[in-house]
Amino acid sequence: MNNKAKTNAKSKSNATNNRIITGSEVFADGAVETFGEALPGLMLESVVDPDHPGHLLLHTWNGHRATTARKIEHGGVAYIPKNLGSGLVQSVCFAPPSLPFGTPAKVISSLRDFLSTYARLQPEVADLLVAFGLATWFCDVMTVAPVLYLLGPDSAVSQTLRLLGCFCRLPILLGDIDFAGLATLPRRLGATLLINQRHLSRRVQRTLLASNRRHFGLVHGSERLDLFSGKAFSCEDFPGDESGLRVSLSPTPGLLPTLSDEQEQRNFQTRLLRYRIANYDKVRGRRIDARAFVPEMREPASTWLAPIADCPGLRESVYAEILRQSREAAGARFFDPKCVVVEAALFFCHDPDPAHFFVGDLAKKVNDLLKGRHEESNLSDKKAGLVLRELGVYGERGAAGYKIVVTDALREQIHQLAFDYQVPAVDGVRRCRYCRVFQVLPEVG
Repeated sequence: MNNKAKTNAKSKSNATNNRIITGSEVFADGAVETFGEALPGLMLESVVDPDHPGHLLLHTWNGHRATTARKIEHGGVAYIPKNLGSGLVQSVCFAPPSLPFGTPAKVISSLRDFLSTYARLQPEVADLLVAFGLATWFCDVMTVAPVLYLLGPDSAVSQTLRLLGCFCRLPILLGDIDFAGLATLPRRLGATLLINQRHLSRRVQRTLLASNRRHFGLVHGSERLDLFSGKAFSCEDFPGDESGLRVSLSPTPGLLPTLSDEQEQRNFQTRLLRYRIANYDKVRGRRIDARAFVPEMREPASTWLAPIADCPGLRESVYAEILRQSREAAGARFFDPKCVVVEAALFFCHDPDPAHFFVGDLAKKVNDLLKGRHEESNLSDKKAGLVLRELGVYGERGAAGYKIVVTDALREQIHQLAFDYQVPAVDGVRRCRYCRVFQVLPEVG
């Protein structure tokens, strides 16, 4: 192989290794069929062909100029759009080629006005919907996908889902779905699922929620599914899933303007596609301080807040709502077995006679705490011991029962657990140096 051929081969190899693939397949002729790529110095996005709505083109952005074509060559590699095929992908709304969006403030203002016109939502509700829509455009650089639960009358939820379909990325409105239908979605497509079905089968619901972490695949028998994307669900009751945020919708007083099919098609997709490709690298590298939220909500909070970090008013509104829902989740932790066991263990770590404690005594303390919180359930000695082992705390069995020896290492471990689970000191006092090191807080009455 001559030097020029070696250089070209190395260039192709580097281009392949450096790109973030959002759905591609290499053909025998060397062309890569793709839904989209994030290449060094170039973004590729699939867009609908204005002249042939059943086909796709590739839309590129190099940071300065947008181009739309059937084939794009970059770094010695040719890229072509995927064929849509059959199944649910036929119902996905692909954006037209992108157009300038002005400023983030202008985009947000227009989205708020749109929601106000066609749904008359409370400002904080509208802000959460706007943030969800923007978050769907950056799912592929997030650890977890945004999940939204819509509670309220059927008519209000249906209208809201339809409005979300106007500005979420690759939206697909679904009224009745099953596992076989979900399995037809192509891998790495990232379509936003807007689900207007309140009683999903357990299998479908479990699969959808299990798909919200980007780095974990789903395998059912011989089928491999990729459903990682933003999701909005119609719900009768909030399922208590801290990975998602909830919105309560009220019946709309009076008549609303009719959102015609033509108005729905003249939506925000072109401007939001440009918003994505212009801000992709910035959002991907952004780190959000989410320490104020309960541990389960820190990654979801980053997903919601990273795309709007440059939009102060919207960011503050959404942050406040996430914090409110986080505090509600924190209240439920006072009844969570792991949290209450750690809380009781922290009490024994502060006992003036700290040589050891028995699991039976720990279980009694746990049940005293639960009783004081008007919780009727009790924790058996055996269950308390199992929870301790799940937490990585081990003891030794003796004639008087299962005993936990209190050492400095154990105190440090329990305080670390108290910090991780955001468990306050039972007696409301910082008792030792570990409380200060791990910032274990007094209980707030």
